[in-house]
Parts: sequence; C-alpha cells; structure tokens
Amino acid sequence: MNASQSPPDEHHDPLTALPNRRLLDDRLRQALHLAQRRDTGVAFMLVDVGGFALVSDDAVLDAARGLAMCLRKADTLARWGAAEFAAVLTDVKGEPDCRPVIERVLHALQLDVVIGVSHFPTDAGDADALVRNADAARARARQSGRRQYRFYAR
Repeated sequence: MNASQSPPDEHHDPLTALPNRRLLDDRLRQALHLAQRRDTGVAFMLVDVGGFALVSDDAVLDAARGLAMCLRKADTLARWGAAEFAAVLTDVKGEPDCRPVIERVLHALQLDVVIGVSHFPTDAGDADALVRNADAARARARQSGRRQYRFYAR
C-alpha cells in the first residue's frame, strides 16, 4: 500500500498488498495462542464495504488504506474477499475495546460498511469458531441495513 512495503507474494493480496486469508489464518492462530498465554482477548472483525454493489479496484484500495489507518500496528488487516476485509485485534477485553475501532472505521470509510465482530474467549474458543461467529454477526448487521455493525450474540 505504500512504497516501503514489499511486493505481493503468495501470502499477500496482489491488489492491496495486505495479508491474504492464508497469512491471516496464521496470524489469528498466533494471536489466540498468545492471548491464552497472557490471559488477554482477541477480536476478529469482518468488514464488507460497498454493500451489494460492485466495488472498483480504486474503491477497494481506498477502503484498505482507510481501514489500515483505523487499526493499531499490532493488529492485522487482511483482504478477505472482493470487497471484504478481516482484522485481528489483539489485547482487547471485549466490546468496550472494539467500539472505538469500529467507530473510527465507520467515520473513515464513506462507503456502505457492514461489520461483524466476535471475541475470544467470550464468543469462541478457537480460530474457526471465532471466524464463523464474526460472519454470523456480520450477517445480522447486514439485515439491519447500511453502515451497521453487530457483535456476536449467542
């Protein structure tokens, strides 16, 4: 995304140079391992940009830049799909720690944004469940309309 980044490879998205799903999965599992050792939390956030409309490459790049500015350097932002992103937020205690990040995302992106979030260990005990629960929360947010977010609720 900037001149200091290395060119995309098999672990990075060719358009945005962000980590791809393969690298994100590794970073999520590492974050969960550290969280267990340190007795902290991890949030997994799925972000759809642009609603159901087709989103141009320029819009995807703008969204990637905007999202990156909303996260801390210790967090991981990855391209999840065509107009979807995922983020691993480390050292979070739950919804109160995630809300400021979500509010920054909603403020920074001028596209239709839908966000789903799940938290370890509250909502899930492993990476697969954390991703599934964030996806379920995102689906509930999408049902509520544009520029919405939801946390996973059992």
